[in-house]
Amino acid sequence: MTEGTDHINRLTDRAKHAQEQVQSAIAKNREQLSAAVEQAQREAEQQAEQLRREAADQKAAAAASLDEARNKWQEHVATAKIRIQERKAEHDVKRAEHNADDAEDYASFAIDYAAAAILEAEYASLDALLARAEAEALASR
Repeated sequence: MTEGTDHINRLTDRAKHAQEQVQSAIAKNREQLSAAVEQAQREAEQQAEQLRREAADQKAAAAASLDEARNKWQEHVATAKIRIQERKAEHDVKRAEHNADDAEDYASFAIDYAAAAILEAEYASLDALLARAEAEALASR
C-alpha cells in the first residue's frame, strides 16, 4: 500500500504548496502577483494535460464534468461496497489481487484528479488576488 501512501503524501504536499503560494501572494506587488498567476496557470495546464493523457490510457474521459466525476465516484462506491461483500466470501488469491490492483488504480486516478483540482484552485485564487490588486490600483488613480 506504499504506492497509495505516496500518492496521498504527494496530494498533501501539493495542497500545502498551493496554500503557501496564495498566502505569500497576498504580500506581493502587482508584477510579482501577475508572475505568480502565470506560473500557477502554467502548472495547472501542465497537470491537466498530464491527467488527460493518463485518463486516455485508463480509458477515462479527462474532460468529464464534475457531475460525471461525481456519478463515477458514486458508482465506484456502490461497486466497492458490493465487492467488499463478495470478497468476504472469496478465497481466490488471484481474484483478490486483481481487485486490489483495480482499487489501487482507481485511488491513484482519484488522487491525480484531486491534485489537478488543487492546482486549479491555486490558479483561481491567485488570479482573484491579481484582479483585486488591479481594481484597487485603478480606484486609487
